Amino acid sequence: MDLAITNVLALTMRNDRLGILEDATIGVDGGRLAYVGSSDSLDDEAERTIDGDGLVATPGLVNVHAHTDLTLLRGGAQDVPEIEWMNRALGPLSAAMEPEDRVAGARLGVLEALRSGVTTVGEYAHDVERLVDEAHEPMGVRTVATETINAVDGPTDHLGPDEPYPISEEQGWSALERNETLFEACADRERVSALYGPQALDMVPRELLEEIRERAECHDRGIHMHVAQGEREQRQIEARYGAGETTVSVLEELGLVSDRLLGAHLHGATAEERTRLADSGVRMAANPSSIAAIDGITPPIVEYRGSGGVAGVGTDQAPGPGGHDFLRELRTTALLAKTKRTDPTAFPAWEALRVATIEGAHALGIEDRVGSLEAGKRADLVLFDLEHPSTAPVVAEPLHTAVPNLVYGSNGGVVDTVLVEGEVVLADGELRTAEEEAIVAEANDRAADVFDRAGDAWRAAGSELVGAVEDGWV
Repeated sequence: MDLAITNVLALTMRNDRLGILEDATIGVDGGRLAYVGSSDSLDDEAERTIDGDGLVATPGLVNVHAHTDLTLLRGGAQDVPEIEWMNRALGPLSAAMEPEDRVAGARLGVLEALRSGVTTVGEYAHDVERLVDEAHEPMGVRTVATETINAVDGPTDHLGPDEPYPISEEQGWSALERNETLFEACADRERVSALYGPQALDMVPRELLEEIRERAECHDRGIHMHVAQGEREQRQIEARYGAGETTVSVLEELGLVSDRLLGAHLHGATAEERTRLADSGVRMAANPSSIAAIDGITPPIVEYRGSGGVAGVGTDQAPGPGGHDFLRELRTTALLAKTKRTDPTAFPAWEALRVATIEGAHALGIEDRVGSLEAGKRADLVLFDLEHPSTAPVVAEPLHTAVPNLVYGSNGGVVDTVLVEGEVVLADGELRTAEEEAIVAEANDRAADVFDRAGDAWRAAGSELVGAVEDGWV
């Protein structure tokens, strides 16, 4: 056996509970979990041992929806009306980015994710294969990669909210072919898999969506798409498809509502539409910090799960909500759920931990590989420090306070060790697969250049954030 983690409190996520094991041993061999059980019942010797006293082991956390390349623009697009955010605040900055800038942003985003216990990232980006090759895979994180298929032709900051985006058929089909190349590139990689990525209904023509659906059915592949993500999208849908139409109604007409679909956001759908989506097997990617920051709305993750739907949590992008610290995101998810429903029992800590692990893996379609600590699964796991000031004190009787303390009290500083496919990616709180200082330094340098290049266009777009600058606030 390659590695044994002994004397550890383990939250295995077995069955439909947390699967709490005290004084457990976790054995890792050949990149897989070889043993998860009582320390007294394991006789095999390991080449290396980690003493788990004072630590809690969980499956690696699963971030189901992220645009890590945009981490380079952190702080550049927030505190504006929802109708302005994409086109007037983020758009001019994003348009100024070069491919190398996006790689630098992805490295910073993955670094932040790993430091918060994430072992799987549902990455969604243009030319995502390059991000995987130059950021995700070298840094050791597992990735479910989605190539952005977007046919919007040119900048849109000059358009009114009810003017349909101009569409380039050639651009859209070219993106689909990049997505096909991505599937081929991922075929033989242990830590990388792929999904189709039509960005949103208002950004992809009907014929291309129908082709994506047919290819997904033919090849038994999944689709990752932004769905019903607010007023801006709804106004675009009505402008393109007619008054009274919604994202969900058109997707149903196109045959895209099925268990192949992972829908990000869903807060713009009605309660009845969300029930239909859940009944059809559509999985939800909830991004509470992002949607709170951009739309002022709490995504309906509690309601969706209550309807029988599967949901995971994502950090989305850094420019609006701030970043990819998944522990912070999990706490935000739980607290916003409570205030939305005026119910302090909504989305308790134990449900949050399941959504962060096995249910997130289910949302991405990889629950057969990761998401729980069970022999035979990939050895993706995290050790959290229970003696850190933000988690201590921890007791085991009359309840395990490690569970609420992780969700409500912890931050990235509690992550002691991260394993992905049995490889120690982070140990003693330090990344082992890349130079952290170099990642941050490059991000700082490149961000300064991007913001400088974008400055005139950003100011000309005239978002409310420009007014805040002129008034001396930021």
